[in-house]
Amino acid sequence: MKHNHFIQNLPSGALDIVGDVHGEWAVLQQLLQHLGYDERGEHPQGRRLVFIGDIVDRGPDSPAALAWVLRAREQHGVLSVLGNHEVNILAGDPKDGSAWFFDSRIPQDTQYLPYQRLDADDRSEVLHDLQTWPLVLQRDDLRLVHAAWLPEAINTIHALDPERDIAQWYNYFDKHVHDLVHDKPWYPQYQQEFKQYDALLGNADLNPPMLAGHTEFELNRWRQNPVRALVSGSEEPVSTPFYAGARWRFTGRAAWWEQYHDDVPVVMGHYWRLWKSHSEAKHRHAGLMPEDGSAWFGAKNNVFCIDFSVGARWRDRQQNIAPAQSKFHLAALRWPERTIVMDNGAQYASTAFEAA
Repeated sequence: MKHNHFIQNLPSGALDIVGDVHGEWAVLQQLLQHLGYDERGEHPQGRRLVFIGDIVDRGPDSPAALAWVLRAREQHGVLSVLGNHEVNILAGDPKDGSAWFFDSRIPQDTQYLPYQRLDADDRSEVLHDLQTWPLVLQRDDLRLVHAAWLPEAINTIHALDPERDIAQWYNYFDKHVHDLVHDKPWYPQYQQEFKQYDALLGNADLNPPMLAGHTEFELNRWRQNPVRALVSGSEEPVSTPFYAGARWRFTGRAAWWEQYHDDVPVVMGHYWRLWKSHSEAKHRHAGLMPEDGSAWFGAKNNVFCIDFSVGARWRDRQQNIAPAQSKFHLAALRWPERTIVMDNGAQYASTAFEAA
């Protein structure tokens, strides 16, 4: 069996790890200038750019942001890992904010207008290039993954046959989840709930009750799919259904980092952190990580999230909030300095999180 490319080694040297871009091409350009990179993605001091995934969806110009990253990867040593939004594209799974790629999303994604669309003739090349991205980048002093460092999932990924690409493996695990759970005691209830509710769960006004069968099925979807686990994170049941990604959900993101006891630091994106969340974090992820946006966290205070929610800037545009007043940011973590650089050029030292 060939060695698969799904988990790759990071090169040595200084890095700038960029959070989720979500199609905010203009904001990315500003951040790159503040970091000192030229238009090609090269740095005069030899630093390397690394993207933590979710380059695309929801923002005004996913095609331009992705095209730049793809070109810089190929020609100038820029690195990246897959996020859940890239995996959705690869898997042919149209999700909220992906009308730039999927024609079927155009009627539902009107809140993101205006946005640039990818030419249909360019889609196959984008899919081909995305298939070369790893799920994990690592070296002795650092681990990078989009959403969750889960050893069991990573071990499974290591053993996957590279003759199948990552989209094929993702769809394989999703397709077989029913085969793996059909004998569970909750499965008949899930089937009944599916018949009654599935066509309705995309309705934001539904306010469904907690569906026990759906809850168990959602938990098993990520447990049985190591690709989904790494790019979407671990989950746990919620007390009340919530509406996100254009669908009612019955499980929420779990703080996997509280069970992470390795010495090697992990940097991730995905979790829609707010820089100043002490008075503003009323969203469903509030409380998962410390309110101080500069803080490391986890069982050993060596996990950091560099996603500061720039993917919500479409809300600012709807409300005519100027970028300078936005609470949603794109940021990079400089390594090994552990300095945070924001899209407005501000720099902050990241700090150890001290539990109360």
